[in-house]
Amino acid sequence: MQRVALKSLGIVLLIGSTCYGQSLADAARANRKQKAREGATVTKVISDDDLAATTDVTVHLVPGVTSTGSGTLLAPGMWKHGYSITNLDATRFSNGGVLHIEIELGDGPAEASFDLYSEGAHLPSGGFPNPLANAHDVPSGSTAKIDYRFDHGTVFQFCAEGSWHAKAGDRNTYNFTVKVGSR
Repeated sequence: MQRVALKSLGIVLLIGSTCYGQSLADAARANRKQKAREGATVTKVISDDDLAATTDVTVHLVPGVTSTGSGTLLAPGMWKHGYSITNLDATRFSNGGVLHIEIELGDGPAEASFDLYSEGAHLPSGGFPNPLANAHDVPSGSTAKIDYRFDHGTVFQFCAEGSWHAKAGDRNTYNFTVKVGSR
C-alpha cells in the first residue's frame, strides 16, 4: 500500500511540474506584454526569420522586350546570406541566349551583392556562394551588370542581398532591367 502511495505521489509531482513549466511560459508572455504596454524600449534583434529567403515575383521574359523589376535588400551580416529572390522566366527562349541584367542600387546604407542561380538550385545560408554569375560589393548609388549565356529555355533565380561589408540589418533598394539577346 505504501509503495502504491509513493508511486501515485511521484506521478502527481511529475504532472504538477509539467503544469508549473507551462505556467512559467505564460508568466513570461504576460511580462513581455506588460512591458510593451508600459512603453519599455524594445531592441531589434535580427534573427534567421529576418534573413529567410523570400520570393517576391516572377518576371516572364519575352523575346524583343526589356523587362523591369525592383526590390529591397537586407544585409545579413558577415558570412551569411539572406536573399531577396526574383524568378526570371526565360522558358520562351528554347534555343537559349544571353541574359543581360542591368542593376541600379539605391542610396541606402547597404552595399549590395547580386547572384544568379539556376531554377531549383540550393541557395546557401552561409559561406561563399557558387552562383552562375554575380556582381558583388556594389556600392550604394551605383550600377552593376550581369551577363549570362544559356543554352536552353529555363528559369533563373536572381538573388539580391546586402554585401558582407554592410552592417547587418542595413537595407537598400534596387531597380533592374532584363533582356535576352541572341547567342
